[in-house]
Amino acid sequence: MNSTISLSFAFLVLIGLSGCRVQNSPPELTGLSAKQAFIGDNLTLTGYQFGPDPTVTFGIATSAVTAPISSHDDNTIQLKVPLIAPGPTQIRVRTDEGTSDPLPFDAKQPVPALAAVEPSNGLPGSIVVLTGTYLNQIKRIRFDDVLAEIKDSSAQKLTIVVPSKLPHGPVALAVETTGGTVTSKFIVAGTPKITTISPLKAKPGTELVIQGQNLIDGIVSINGLPTDKALTTVKDTEIRTTIPATATSGLVTVTVFETLVATSTDTLKLIQPPFITNLLALDGIAGDKLLVNGRNLRDITGMTVGNVSATFRIVSDTQLEVTIPALPSSGSVQISASSIGGNTTATDPFFFYLPPSTLVVTPTRQLRGRTLTVSGKNLYRITTVTISGLTVPITSRNEGVDLLIGIPDNAVSGSIVVTSRAGTASVPLVVVQPPVVTDILPAKARPGERIVVRGDFLLNAQFFFSGSTTQAADGGKNEDTERWLLVSTDAQSGPLRVVNAAGEIMTPMFFAPIRLVTITDFLPKTAKIGDEITITGQNLSTVTAVRFNGGTSAPATFRLSGSSLIATVPAGAVTGQICLTNDAGTLCTSANLTVSK
Repeated sequence: MNSTISLSFAFLVLIGLSGCRVQNSPPELTGLSAKQAFIGDNLTLTGYQFGPDPTVTFGIATSAVTAPISSHDDNTIQLKVPLIAPGPTQIRVRTDEGTSDPLPFDAKQPVPALAAVEPSNGLPGSIVVLTGTYLNQIKRIRFDDVLAEIKDSSAQKLTIVVPSKLPHGPVALAVETTGGTVTSKFIVAGTPKITTISPLKAKPGTELVIQGQNLIDGIVSINGLPTDKALTTVKDTEIRTTIPATATSGLVTVTVFETLVATSTDTLKLIQPPFITNLLALDGIAGDKLLVNGRNLRDITGMTVGNVSATFRIVSDTQLEVTIPALPSSGSVQISASSIGGNTTATDPFFFYLPPSTLVVTPTRQLRGRTLTVSGKNLYRITTVTISGLTVPITSRNEGVDLLIGIPDNAVSGSIVVTSRAGTASVPLVVVQPPVVTDILPAKARPGERIVVRGDFLLNAQFFFSGSTTQAADGGKNEDTERWLLVSTDAQSGPLRVVNAAGEIMTPMFFAPIRLVTITDFLPKTAKIGDEITITGQNLSTVTAVRFNGGTSAPATFRLSGSSLIATVPAGAVTGQICLTNDAGTLCTSANLTVSK
């Protein structure tokens, strides 16, 4: 019975020991789905007691790397090979109960992958950041065959420096790891930038200057059209190029190595050469608004008429309105327009004319119904001619020089006014009519003396004194309203006859010539106070006074008797000459009268 009890006790102890071993045993790693794999590949682990929260490590001691587990149960674990140093290593499973014995594993490094190269271009010495995966285990990084300096590195990020001796241009950026090599394009050049373009307005064929940065090796395009490389000089901060003839307005771009592009913020406006096709008027005056037709007129900046600057208004790209300026002289002038795109001159002739001036009328005096010539300056495009307000026809004209006109039958003296659109000018005209005499001053005068005749239309008129057949001599003044005449020697009392080109008149007033009396004799030769003396001679009818005693006596009474003068010897008379006085003067007898007691 004791032996039975001992056997039962031993069995129970065995069962208890067995139960404690299962519950407290560490995990056992018995197999791997692959003995070698690339980092990042899926791997399946098999074994026992993996428990609820296992950890899988690759490596030894402190260098061990924990692998990411995707799924697990007590006997399997699904995971990815972690990022570890490539080569032989060990895999272990650890739980709260302990750590499994290791299994050998050979980790293979994958080919690196680049997600981004920032920036994708740069100058020697600049920093470049590479991001991607499996960028560890670097062997070398090179730009073409030139090694790059590594400033910082990790499996996902590399910071490198562009080698200093690299020439400008595209290169292959290669990252070499133990897992392989990955390459990317890189351009050894700074990012181009345009700061200014000059000019902002230009015509094709002129030079364009581009200022900026990193412009070396750049190719210039204007609104997508490349410029001629042979006509382009390129520096790092400046490009000078010639604008192509076929270029159109738009933005300017500089492309470096077909990839790096800089675009101007300003638009280059290209001005095409202007062209004037025709003028809508062929003559004009200062102040006229002239419409000019053509092409490419929207960018006109200046206009001239006969080399004088003119104000203008742009109506459209095909029409301008120019204000004709004041020019110094009449004549044909050129009308020109200019812009940045070039200059153009109208082929149509344009005639500019000033107001008429400096008029001369030939003759200056003319009869009604006759013609005359008006000459002067700027007698162009004359529209009307008037004489004293009466419009008269233009019989013929020599444009710009003279006009032939007729004088109406009812015209009177006044101004001839010549008018064009540019203005007017006048010149006096005497329309000759029959003479008019209003005054003869004095009304009596000696032959040879000067008298004044006043009236109208007297210029160059002929004057005849009454009884005279000879024209009176000029006295020094010959005008329409006043004539000076010398009294003819044969003039007699009566009206004057006046003749001009328009007619003949007799003056309404008389003129009396004054002549000295002549004494041929007197009788008796001896007389006493109160006796009558008979005097014979000429012009005795003009006598105004008779005096004895050589003209010293008191005036004597006298009377005419036929052609003789009868004078009475006055009291106080003594022996002496008898003197007769008229307006012409005093004449005394050659013999004495003897006065007796």
